[in-house]
Amino acid sequence: MNIKSHCKDLWKHPPGVLYSTLLGLVAFSAAVPMFSAGAWDSALVDLIMAAMLIFLMLKNLASGTQKTQRTVDKYAAWALVVSANILALVPAHEFPGSLSTAFAFSSLICAFVLYFSGAEAALLCTAPALWCCVFIPYHSELMLLLSYPLRLSATMLSGVILRMLGIGAVYQGTSLTLPGLNIAITDACSGINQLDAFILIAFIAVRMMQSKTVWKIVHFSFIVPSIIIGNSLRIALTVILFRIWGECVLQDSWHTALGYVQIILAFAIFLAAGRIFSADNGKEKEQEKC
Repeated sequence: MNIKSHCKDLWKHPPGVLYSTLLGLVAFSAAVPMFSAGAWDSALVDLIMAAMLIFLMLKNLASGTQKTQRTVDKYAAWALVVSANILALVPAHEFPGSLSTAFAFSSLICAFVLYFSGAEAALLCTAPALWCCVFIPYHSELMLLLSYPLRLSATMLSGVILRMLGIGAVYQGTSLTLPGLNIAITDACSGINQLDAFILIAFIAVRMMQSKTVWKIVHFSFIVPSIIIGNSLRIALTVILFRIWGECVLQDSWHTALGYVQIILAFAIFLAAGRIFSADNGKEKEQEKC
């Protein structure tokens, strides 16, 4: 099937085109402040992810059969509208309380889809709605919120790895204390700056490696553990190289190079987990055939 005929198929569900246009406008308007702040890389990655989610939603809507509306779906849509209004009325001026407004807006979009296209379409709309209405508008706040748990986990795990290697390491909070060396794990060292790109690459990998929805969700949820393990190995490797070559390892060029090593390690761990899930998925298929 060529691109022209594929695009024609997407227009078989006119309400889906309307939903996609609405979500696209929301995503672009939310990314404008990121462009203005100079965060071009994060904004572009988030928009690409939004476009992929919207495209998959529209593709699934176009390929499915349009069902007659059920009364229960309309009642559920009105209930969702009421809940969205309650969320919007919650007094919240600062993050994370202000997230209630974002969730209210995404709920309104899902309620609109639920009322006119049914529960299945609303379910397909949930992920792109949350990404466009919640994640992109509150990108920097969510990144800061995730940064500390990532740093704390990586510090603890790297301390355990170093002790297993016979290196005396004491960790407290997000700091590591070793003989002749103190390491503070900052936001830049947490792996949070690569999270956007990692989510996009991981999403593509999951789509290619997994066939069942359950295994896709399980595999995709392994993003954060992969980043933590990769960062812990990078910290441990930094300490080992410091003991061999000294303070030159702490220079910017080494720090950047080890940052790339962290990304490679995290993605390798993520792919390895995907292979395990794929193997389990294959066993399930063989059992179903038997």
